[in-house]
Amino acid sequence: MGLFSRKRRNAKPDAEPLSAEPLSAETLSAEPIGVDATGDFDLGTIELPRVEVTPEIQVVAERMTVRTYTACDEHIAPSIAPMTPFVLAVEDEPTMLVKLAGMSDAEGAELARAVAADESLAVAAYRSLPTYPVFILALFVYDAPSDPMRFEGYRDVTTIDVQDFVVALGRKGGRGQVRLYGESAELLAIGHFALRMPPFQQVEFPYATTPNELHELWQLLQLSAGWYNSLPAARRDFEVAVEAHMGKEPPL
Repeated sequence: MGLFSRKRRNAKPDAEPLSAEPLSAETLSAEPIGVDATGDFDLGTIELPRVEVTPEIQVVAERMTVRTYTACDEHIAPSIAPMTPFVLAVEDEPTMLVKLAGMSDAEGAELARAVAADESLAVAAYRSLPTYPVFILALFVYDAPSDPMRFEGYRDVTTIDVQDFVVALGRKGGRGQVRLYGESAELLAIGHFALRMPPFQQVEFPYATTPNELHELWQLLQLSAGWYNSLPAARRDFEVAVEAHMGKEPPL
C-alpha cells in the first residue's frame, strides 16, 4: 500500500517547533486555486492520476467511491499498517484510521481517552524528492499536553483516498473524524481532529483551523501535483523517495 510509519515523543518540553518545507512568499500570497469562500477544494484544477489503493472498497464511479464506517471497522482496519494514519473520506467526512501495536493497555487507554476528548491534530507537510513528491500526513494525539503521540504517514498523492481526504478536509473547515483501533482491530475510540499546519509548538483545545491553514494544505497538494508532473515517468518511484526522506529527516 506504499505506507511507512514512525512514531516518537519529544524528548524535551522545549523542543524546536514543528517545521515544513517552506512555501515561497509568492505562493503564500497568491489566491489559492480551486478554493471558494467556503474552502471547497476542486480536484478539477490539478492534474493527477486517481489510483485506487483499497481494493476491498468498490469504486462505483470515476470520482466517487463507497466508503462507510462499517467498512472501516470490519474491512479496512484489520488490513491497515499499524501506527500510521490511514486517511480517506467516509460519507464526505475526512477520516483518519489508526491501529495501535506494541503498546500497553494503559497507553492504549490514555490514547483512547484523548481521542474521545477530541484532543488530536492532523498535521500536513510536503517534500520534493528526486523521484517523487512525498506528502506527509500525521496524527498527533495529545495524551500528554506537551508530549503528544505522533503517528506519521507518507502518502502517494495519486491515490484516490489521499485526494478525497484533502478535498473533504477543505470542505469541512479542517475538522474530521479519528477512529482508533487496538492491535486486533477492535474499535477503541472515536473522536475528532483539527488540521494544524506547521510550524507550531503549543496547542489549546478545541483548536479551530484557520482559512490560511486550509489554503496552505491545498497549495501543498498543488505543489505535489506540479512536482509529480515535472518528473519523467521512468524516474518516478514513491518508495525510493520515502526511503530517501526517512534517511535524512526526522519525523515531524
